[in-house]
Amino acid sequence: MTVAAMLLMFFLLASAGFASDKDTQQYPVAWGVLSKNTGCVIFEEGHKTNGKFWGVAVITKTVGKLTVIETQNYTLEEKTYLETQEELNALMQRAQEDKIKYVKIPEKYAPPQLESARRVCSQDSVSN
Repeated sequence: MTVAAMLLMFFLLASAGFASDKDTQQYPVAWGVLSKNTGCVIFEEGHKTNGKFWGVAVITKTVGKLTVIETQNYTLEEKTYLETQEELNALMQRAQEDKIKYVKIPEKYAPPQLESARRVCSQDSVSN
């Protein structure tokens, strides 16, 4: 097998793995302060890919990306956050300090998924 064929097979298998990850996350995922929260942020979870081309080889790095769709009783300065450990720790610290619940849904979400995320936001909040 040539190197090019092996690289092609690797990329096809890797992209199939990413597709199955997206399919498994159909429902909203909540984290942060889950009860008695004062605000909520709904993110869409996607991926940011950086690539470099080295002759016949392509080296890519994929990092999760959270983009703010909407907020309830809270404002975030930035609209996009990379899912690095440092960024997630900062978001978690902010959630605990400000009593914020975060909810994430897939990047290519359907309207029922957004409605479900809104319901998750309103569950156990202080305003209820």
